[in-house]
Amino acid sequence: MILLMGAKDDAQILSVATQLDAMQQEYSVFDSSAFPQIDTIGYQPQSGNMVLKIGGQTLALADVKSMYWRNYLAPNHGSDNPIAHKDSVSLLKSVLNELGARAKNSAAAVHFHQEKPRQLAAVAKLGVKIPATYVGNDPLAVREFCQQHSEVIFKPVTGGDYAHLLTEEHLSVEHLNKSLRQAPVTLQRFIKGTNIRTYVIGDEVFSAEIRSQHTDFRTDGEIELTVIELPEHVRQQALAIKTTLGLAWTGIDWRRDMQGDYYFLEANPSPMFANFETYTGLPVARHLAQLLVAA
Repeated sequence: MILLMGAKDDAQILSVATQLDAMQQEYSVFDSSAFPQIDTIGYQPQSGNMVLKIGGQTLALADVKSMYWRNYLAPNHGSDNPIAHKDSVSLLKSVLNELGARAKNSAAAVHFHQEKPRQLAAVAKLGVKIPATYVGNDPLAVREFCQQHSEVIFKPVTGGDYAHLLTEEHLSVEHLNKSLRQAPVTLQRFIKGTNIRTYVIGDEVFSAEIRSQHTDFRTDGEIELTVIELPEHVRQQALAIKTTLGLAWTGIDWRRDMQGDYYFLEANPSPMFANFETYTGLPVARHLAQLLVAA
């Protein structure tokens, strides 16, 4: 049995499910937000037996061949009780960690992604170019970094929001003191050029150029997508990044500058791909389904 974890109406879940249907493969969709209100989990630590009841279907975790992890939705425990929430999260995390490498991607790889400074450092050690970067909350270091680069973007350390160009207003003493006492920030030299998205699934590599006038293409509703072939050395870097970060598959975001150099921005362990498939014909869902079946 193959497990798909995410909302039942998520476009990525639906795309993979369609491919599994075509391959006549059994699967079940587990929406973690339905636990413990609707779905149930039972665990016997002494034997290691773990059972999920999803929509009335009973599934032993030992019988799960592989799992596509679209996203982790917070458990709906039906109350504001913080202990109830922690208890639900604890059991869910036990399920995810028990799956290990059967999960595509593993819980460990997903957690690594949430430590983006460490991810950047690991990729830089491969010899892959990354933009000049500062992560921290020292106002003096922030100003020094911005003095060294003509254009700088800022974004959250863990992601979850768009990148923005930094302005003089952001560097005011009042603003810096207020914001940096709340949280550190990621600053990067802005790379003039084009966005490239690469999907690496096993040994398969697919890429598309994303043309946009916005600082962060995700804010642009009128992007242009063109399928491209990566230079061979960049293709090999993409494969090495996947392996180094412990990923079975990933979506890598690059920035290609005006000279044609590729700068690594991020490797997402569960990227969206449904719209990319629609506009480019890239067979991401098919190869992802094949990866799950072959596990």
